Amino acid sequence: MVDWEPAMRATAIGSLPYIDAEEACNVTLRHLKEAPAWPQLPKRDFRENMYAQYSEGLPGVVIDMDRRKVYCDTSRDLLPGIEAVYGAFLDGDYESVSISEEFAAGLYAFAERVRGEGKRYPLLKGQVTGPISFGLTVLDENNRPILYNDELADAMVRLLNLKARWMEALLRETGAGEEVLVFFDEPYLVSVGSALVSVSPQRVVDSMRLCMEGLTCLTGAHCCGNTDWTLLFEAGVDVVNFDAYGYMESMALYPEELAAFLERGGSLAWGLAVNKPEIDAETVDSLARLFEDGVELLASRGVPRDLLVERAMITPACGLEGVSPQQAERAYRLTTQLSELLRGGGG
Repeated sequence: MVDWEPAMRATAIGSLPYIDAEEACNVTLRHLKEAPAWPQLPKRDFRENMYAQYSEGLPGVVIDMDRRKVYCDTSRDLLPGIEAVYGAFLDGDYESVSISEEFAAGLYAFAERVRGEGKRYPLLKGQVTGPISFGLTVLDENNRPILYNDELADAMVRLLNLKARWMEALLRETGAGEEVLVFFDEPYLVSVGSALVSVSPQRVVDSMRLCMEGLTCLTGAHCCGNTDWTLLFEAGVDVVNFDAYGYMESMALYPEELAAFLERGGSLAWGLAVNKPEIDAETVDSLARLFEDGVELLASRGVPRDLLVERAMITPACGLEGVSPQQAERAYRLTTQLSELLRGGGG
């Protein structure tokens, strides 16, 4: 664990409903004043979908813009592509698999903006799709998840690691962040352990660890549903982000493991600003009550109350591409206001 204080800072998952990258940056930097996250814009271009966005360089990848589909054609000879990924991984050559601007207009616009502002943020946040979610969602030509193709899956995890290392380097190069945080977004962890998904807990942990290899920044993981949170605690991330608005009880199932995670320096990011139209009915006070109720619940299970407060960050519940632009900005505004209120800075 990195010696770092989360200080109840407000950040975000990343995705927004905007089409224009500059508008998305304006909203982000207007509200997330301490820990802005670069904006993913899947409505701008299918290539900014969270699976297409990190697919460049994946052996056999096909991006079908007309059908809005990304898959791997394993009928091709994948060996040269797999060898290229392994070679880049062994050499630490993350530049060879950088994310193109067409795939991440928000990232490039964000980096340019913060580089030119001449100010320093306590934290700059980036995000990469995690290996389990990527491997279960991206299919081959026979609709089989590439996670079940051992050679391709091994290359995929290393490719995501290189993307994360490239992103860390890009954000550090701006000179605008005192620290960098890279999240691995893992929505499909909700399916691990079910009869529909054949993925062992150890594979989850090992894949996450490999994704973080070589990173010198803070690392985090986000899952927006019920999951076995011990997997992320064991993987060694610095920040675990959960949907506290809809799934508070799921975190309360693991009080001993959560307490140990916080005691060794981990941070819990509370997703409280709901990513649905219900955000219109929420206020900073209603979200503060949810946080207080959550602290009471976890403390009643044995998690030290002081650690829950000291090791907390605040985020929206999940990505915001599914709401209106006005609702997305409201979620960011409430997230920051809640952060300020809980730190005693008013609302």
